[in-house]
Amino acid sequence: MAVNLQHDRWSVSDSDFAVRIMVPDLKGFFGNLPLIGGVTKGRSLVIEPGTRALVIDEGVLVGEVPAGSYTMESFVERLQFCRNKQTTIFLTRCEEVPIESYLGGVPCLDNVSFDVSYRWTIQVSDIVSFMHNLMGARDVLTLQELEQLLTPLMSQALYSAIGRTSFDEVRKPDFVDKLAQQLQETAGLKIQRYGLLFIDLQTANFGCDDGGIAERTGELWLQTRETQLLRAATQVESEQLSAKLDDIRSKVPVRKALRDAVTSDQLNKIQTAENFANSIAEIDKGKLLRKEERESLITAYEERKGDRQQLREHLLATIDIQREQELGELRVDLDYAVQMRSLEKELELSRLSRNQDNEKWQHEIQREKDEATHRREQKLGSVKAAIERAREVRRQSRDDKWEAVLHEQKLEDVRGDLELTRAERKTRIVLMQSELNSRLQSDKLEMQKRQQEWDLEFKQKQSGSQLDRLQRVQEMNAQFAERQHRMQTEMENLKADGASKRELDRIQVMSSLSTEALIATAGTQNAALLADLKKHEASQEAAKVQATANPTAQLNEERLRMYERMNETERTKADAIAEAYKMAMQAQHSSVNQMIGGLSHAATPPAPIAGAFPPPMAAQPWGTLPPMPVSETWHVSLNGQQSPPLQIAQVQQYIQNGQVNAATMVWKTGLPSWVQAGQVPQLTAFFNGGPPGRPPA
Repeated sequence: MAVNLQHDRWSVSDSDFAVRIMVPDLKGFFGNLPLIGGVTKGRSLVIEPGTRALVIDEGVLVGEVPAGSYTMESFVERLQFCRNKQTTIFLTRCEEVPIESYLGGVPCLDNVSFDVSYRWTIQVSDIVSFMHNLMGARDVLTLQELEQLLTPLMSQALYSAIGRTSFDEVRKPDFVDKLAQQLQETAGLKIQRYGLLFIDLQTANFGCDDGGIAERTGELWLQTRETQLLRAATQVESEQLSAKLDDIRSKVPVRKALRDAVTSDQLNKIQTAENFANSIAEIDKGKLLRKEERESLITAYEERKGDRQQLREHLLATIDIQREQELGELRVDLDYAVQMRSLEKELELSRLSRNQDNEKWQHEIQREKDEATHRREQKLGSVKAAIERAREVRRQSRDDKWEAVLHEQKLEDVRGDLELTRAERKTRIVLMQSELNSRLQSDKLEMQKRQQEWDLEFKQKQSGSQLDRLQRVQEMNAQFAERQHRMQTEMENLKADGASKRELDRIQVMSSLSTEALIATAGTQNAALLADLKKHEASQEAAKVQATANPTAQLNEERLRMYERMNETERTKADAIAEAYKMAMQAQHSSVNQMIGGLSHAATPPAPIAGAFPPPMAAQPWGTLPPMPVSETWHVSLNGQQSPPLQIAQVQQYIQNGQVNAATMVWKTGLPSWVQAGQVPQLTAFFNGGPPGRPPA
């Protein structure tokens, strides 16, 4: 199923098992969905019923989204700490997925083969393991591909379960339930590593053509088992097994000829072991029988040659034992070939992902392959040993106890196989638990990391929002203080301009008044000066009159004294006027300073509450600091708390006391963001031991 990212409906077709969707950006994906009803927030994604969406973000399962209709916000709410970047989404089915399978030529414990058609169900249980260990690089995994991948594993489990069960047990109605339990323990564990859960074996049909043999002994029964085992081995591709089949098939006519010779009157004509050996050589002209097989037949002839009836039975039993040995060896090779095929498939699946856990799994599979090879050699030795015991029993008795010996040997092999299977299962469980714990630990650390990142991001956003609000308030306060200061200054300037204008007007008016009027309106000191000036003018008039009568020398001397007194009077008058202007300017300057101090006190925030922020410790001041601009406000960060508004003198005191160092975060009006105190030029000299009383500008 090819999924179009612009499409607004997600579903899985009947022929698909899982579909991978790569979403580069969830926000951009939802932004490209078609509008519903022209509404701005009407872009919705519909997950069809019966479909589940599993969301993977950077190899971690962040959530599962069931069927339904979702907007961008409701979709993300289903996820845990999704970063809204490139996201992988797997679409699979909610219900159990049934798989129909067929396996032909499955031999039971008695070497009778069954053709099995069965229906089993699975479901995705661990999407991360499924993605890494089975899905691989595929975008779509169909049911047919899934069956091809898993059938060898299921076939091996089914093959082993039926191979340990007798023909009569397989025929019982309750065998399906027992088989389902065995498949759960073996195949269920194998496919669990690939993120799948074996649900149940729903149905199983066992077809077998046993020739209608009611009794399970005799030549016909042996021939039926031989034929079916050969057919089962034919369905398994193995060069070694093919060579074994060719050898057995070539011996079939030779053994048939031997049986015919033993049961006919021809045996009565043979009187010596040498003649019997020549007869065997005549039948086996191609020397297909092994040397030990010919020798065992000659030995059997020697043991019963006195009684022809017993000789016939003994020779037929010897031929059957030889056939049983070949069938036993063929069964060992057949089981080995099926097991190796299953392990090779598991090894192939383990190579879909390159990681440390898969490498451990590959080593375990290789170990099982080596163990299977060693086990095959042991089983071949057990078959030979069982055949020797059967011959010995046949040699010592005249009944068919040798069949019981062979059956007991088969049961012993089954018990050994069960013990080996349990040991391998425990080993696989340990590996899977180790792999699962490792991944869970990694996922846990990743989720904790994302949780911390999310908390930090949330706190930063919250802190940034508070700082923005505080900065806006401070800027508003600074702007208000600046406007108030500007208006106050303009008002003072207007007052000063008015006072100066009135003073100039008064001086202009006074300049037009007579001396008597000036004396009348002036203060005590100014009146005395004006009186002296008036006296001086009168004396000058008198001197002028006198000068007309006195000689020239006296006149000049009198003029000189008069000029000196006049200059002294003018200087005194000028000093008095300058002193008056000086006093007026000092009074005006004092009024302005008082007004500025009042505005500074109004703009300064109240003192911090006790316990909320540490005040500066007592220390010797550096001296009287020059007045700072009212609009410049400082904040420092101590013990994770933000200080109330400070003046630079208070910051200087914090630095002197050691409560603020070069790495402390500070902020002042005009800075775009918080910075370290050592990076602010106005505070650098304080850390370099600047001279007291002269902080940097």
